[in-house]
Amino acid sequence: MKPNLFWIIILVLVTIASAVIAFLLWQTPVSSARIYHDGELIDTVNLTAVSEPFEITIKAKEQHPLIYDQVINMVAVEQGRIRMIMSVCPDELCVRQGWVSSGRVPIVCLPNRVIIILESTDNEHIVDAVVG
Repeated sequence: MKPNLFWIIILVLVTIASAVIAFLLWQTPVSSARIYHDGELIDTVNLTAVSEPFEITIKAKEQHPLIYDQVINMVAVEQGRIRMIMSVCPDELCVRQGWVSSGRVPIVCLPNRVIIILESTDNEHIVDAVVG
């Protein structure tokens, strides 16, 4: 076997193994979502216990006198997944993000300071570090 062919085969095998591991880590199941507004925890949802879909309304706080107590974000929750369905921000990137069921990427509405973080309570699936 030629030396170059040997290294090409090794490189292909390492690449395939890395892709499989990355895919398995990406599919880490989540069991809960924490919703923050202005850095304050406003709700925790157990996504595995959701039997009927529901919505969470987030209203503006006192710091915003022009829109105080008006709805600024709405969150939809289904079993195992969550998404932002409405936002009064100009670009609505959080709405366009769609459903999230993996703990890899949080949902963030920067103008309204709303963050949704998904997490697993199963210690077997907790990732210590991600190198990329």
